[in-house]
Order: sequence, then C-alpha cells, then structure tokens
Amino acid sequence: MEDSTGISVILFLRSSKKLILLQENPEVKNQGNADELLKTFDLKQKVYALRAGDVLSLLVQTTTPAEYNFLNSPAVVAGSNDPVLSGYTIDAAGNINLPVVGQIQLAGLTMPEARLRVAEALMPFLANPTVNLRLLTFRYTIVGEVRAQGQFITYQDQINLMEAVASAGGFSDYANRGRIRLIRYEGGQAKLYNFSLLNDNTIAMSNFYLQPDDMIVVDPLPAKFIRENVLGTFSLGFGIIASVVILFSRLSR
Repeated sequence: MEDSTGISVILFLRSSKKLILLQENPEVKNQGNADELLKTFDLKQKVYALRAGDVLSLLVQTTTPAEYNFLNSPAVVAGSNDPVLSGYTIDAAGNINLPVVGQIQLAGLTMPEARLRVAEALMPFLANPTVNLRLLTFRYTIVGEVRAQGQFITYQDQINLMEAVASAGGFSDYANRGRIRLIRYEGGQAKLYNFSLLNDNTIAMSNFYLQPDDMIVVDPLPAKFIRENVLGTFSLGFGIIASVVILFSRLSR
C-alpha cells in the first residue's frame, strides 16, 4: 500500500511540473528548442474587397484648424452606442458620401486602397490628411463545440480561423479539432469547406483567413454522443432495474 501511494505521489509531482510555465530548473530532456525553426509556410491571405452594404468608420487627422475640419465631429445617433449607426455605408453604386467632398467610389477596393483614395479625395479640402478607415461590418459566426457560441465582430482587416476560435473562448472539451467546417456566402451561393487543425498545413490554405459573414461550425467528438446518449441510457436503465430489484425484495419479505 505504501509503495503504491509513493508511486502516485511521484507521478502527480512529475505531471504537475508540466503545468507550470517558465520554471527555473526544468527537465530539458525531449523538450523543444525555442530558437529552432520547425517549418515555414507561404501564407495565402485572401484580401477582402469592399462591397455595397459595408459600413466604414472614418477618422481623419489633419493640420487644418479644428473649426474648419468638417469631419472633426462625426454624426452620432441619439440613444445608441452602436458605431455602425454613425459610420459611412457603401451604397448600391459602390460609393460613400462625405460632407463637402461628395461621393467617393470604394467598392472593389481593399482597405489599404480605400484609405489612400479617401486621403486623395480630402487633399483639396484638408491640409495633410491622415486617414484611419475601419470596416465595421466584418462579422463572423461560430457555433458548435466552443466555449462561447455566437456572432462576433472584428475591426482588423484580416482574421484567421484560429484567432476566430480564440475569440469564442477556445474549443470545448469535446471539440473535434480534426473536423471544422466553414460556410461562406459568395455570389448567391453557400460554399462549404472542411478544415483540420490537427494538420499544420492548414495554415497555408487560402481559406484559413476569414471573410465577412463566414460561419464556422465545430463538430463534437464521438465521445460526446457516447457520454450524453449511450451512458445516459445505460444509467437510466440501471436505475430502473435497481429500483425494481429493491421493490421486489421488499415485497417478498
């Protein structure tokens, strides 16, 4: 008994050491070398092109005095903190409409190209304009085996699959990391893609980077079905049998 207890304590201590980060005297055997390059991937980032219906926030810095900066105070909808309501919407013709400046064609441009075009349009009106343009409608949805399902918004120009899962709190205990589906809506079609985050080559896939309105579905492992259905049914059946046995034993006395 004492030997087994001693072994259990040793195993616990060894396993717990693997949970502690940045130890002073770690056991370096079979551990990774932080300076050793394992693999290099050529990223295939899909650059998003703006389209009708996108809403943009616009912040302009300029050397023009504030009283002459017609973009200094963006419109705010009373009773709402939603930045989308005070943003600039790209209309069906692909334009945004700025005060004084008028219409600026942005549909089909990337975010860096759009920032440059807006800056060029402002030059006749403002001195040395620096444009901060952000997409406010980059939404994506995550459902399935994550900690927090729902719809999310990012103000980054790009976000990848792993970053999106992290924004949902990470995977649940029963997430099937080898079966993640991506639903993308393009040209009136819903396109379905499969991913496996068990394969490091996924990083090099073009669809590893999300597009607005993408939906990510994280499937469960088979173990979840077994736990919630098979074991649950077995426990229920066992409980019924046990109740019948107890009842029969009492009636037979």
